[in-house]
Amino acid sequence: MKPKLNRDQRRRQSDRWLLTDTTRQQSLEDFFRQTGVEPGTPGFHDTEPFKQLEREDPRVMNFLANLVEARPYSTQELQDAESKIRAAVEVMSAHVERDRRHGRCVAVSGVLSRMLDELGVWNYTAKASMTVHFPDSISREPRYFYSVDENQFTAPHAIVVAPPFTLIDLTARHQAYDNPRMSPSLPPIVWTKSFRRYSFSPTELIAPSVRAQIRQHGLTNQGFLETQSPQMLAVIDRLPPRALTVGDSRVGYIITGVGGYDQQLQDLDAGETTIDGLTPKEMFQEVLTSIAAASQ
Repeated sequence: MKPKLNRDQRRRQSDRWLLTDTTRQQSLEDFFRQTGVEPGTPGFHDTEPFKQLEREDPRVMNFLANLVEARPYSTQELQDAESKIRAAVEVMSAHVERDRRHGRCVAVSGVLSRMLDELGVWNYTAKASMTVHFPDSISREPRYFYSVDENQFTAPHAIVVAPPFTLIDLTARHQAYDNPRMSPSLPPIVWTKSFRRYSFSPTELIAPSVRAQIRQHGLTNQGFLETQSPQMLAVIDRLPPRALTVGDSRVGYIITGVGGYDQQLQDLDAGETTIDGLTPKEMFQEVLTSIAAASQ
C-alpha cells in the first residue's frame, strides 16, 4: 500500500510534470537536431525544416508528442502554462456546451491545440480509444469507443495533452451514447494533472464485429494488432494509456496516434472548425481577453 501524502507533499507533486524522462528527451532532441530541426520551443512543428522532415517520415509527429511528454518543466513553466491552458479551456468549453453537436472531438481538440501553440504552450493532439466505466446504476457495461472498426484504423476520440495536464477532454459528454443517462453524468471538462496508468485489453481497441472476423481467421486480437498495426502499438508503448475518475465514473484513454491540424490558427477560419457559430480566431480573441483580464 502506498503511503498517504500530506498536503505539502501533494502540492509539491502537483507542481511537477510526472512523465519526464530526460534520457528519452535527450535522444529525441538529438534526433531532431541531426535532421536540421531545432526542437527548443513550442510550435517548432510549424517550421519549414520540420515540415520537410514530416514529408519524408510522417512518424515525426509521434516523436514530437514523445518529446512533449519526456521534457522536464520548471515549476514556473508549469504555472505559466496552466494559467493559459485554463483560459483557453474555459472559453472553448463554454462554446462546446452551447454547440452541443456530437462527434466534434477532432475539431475541438485540434482547435484547442492550435490555440495553445499560439500561446507558446507545449502540447499535442492525441487520437485515442476511450472506455467509460459508468456506475452500475447507469450501465453495468462500459461504453467503448474503438480504434479498429470494420477493419478501419480510425480516431474514435481526440484529446489534448499539455503539461501540466496529462489529458484534456472537452467532448467526452458529447459523444454518441446509447443510454440517455450516460452523457449527463460526465462533466463538461474532463482533465487532470495527475497520472494513473490505465490497464486495458486489446478488446478495448477492436470492435466486436472485427474481433469475430479475427477469430474466424484463427488469429488472436493481439496478433492481429501486431501484424496489421504495429505502428499503433508503438505509439501506445511510448505514450502510456491513462485513466482518471470523474464523479462516479472512470474513464480510460488509450492513445493510438497523434493528430491535429496542419494549418495554423489563423488559417482555421470556417467549416468544421466553427464551434457555436464562432471561428477559431474569434474564440481565440476571447481567450486573449480572458488572459489580459486575469493579469490586471
